[in-house]
Amino acid sequence: MKLKSGRKNGRFNHEVYHFAFETAIEIFKEVTETTKQIPAEKTFLAEQVLQHSKRVCVNLAEALIMKKQNVVCMKKLSDAAQDASRTQACLKLALKHNYICKNTFRKIDSKYDDIFQMLCNEATH
Repeated sequence: MKLKSGRKNGRFNHEVYHFAFETAIEIFKEVTETTKQIPAEKTFLAEQVLQHSKRVCVNLAEALIMKKQNVVCMKKLSDAAQDASRTQACLKLALKHNYICKNTFRKIDSKYDDIFQMLCNEATH
């Protein structure tokens, strides 16, 4: 799903946040189901994916609150982009270790490509 920039009339809106939030929920459902089959000592990657996907949402929420303070908002957008990148890296590792299937990986990774692009667009506008 390709989304337009999260700015509306020069102001950051909630579109990017909602997309990241819904994707984090999807990750939670997929990871919860998948980790039922993984021994407890091997759930580190799943925990990292969950942690970073939640941090994208938290940083975006903080950016929305701080949008009038441009420097702080940009820092939070940058933090969100870093966590989106970390989420993708953890997803790639999970795929490599067969913790998630290719279809799940492609679906979620594609959404994080979109999220990352939207965050980069926000940072440059």
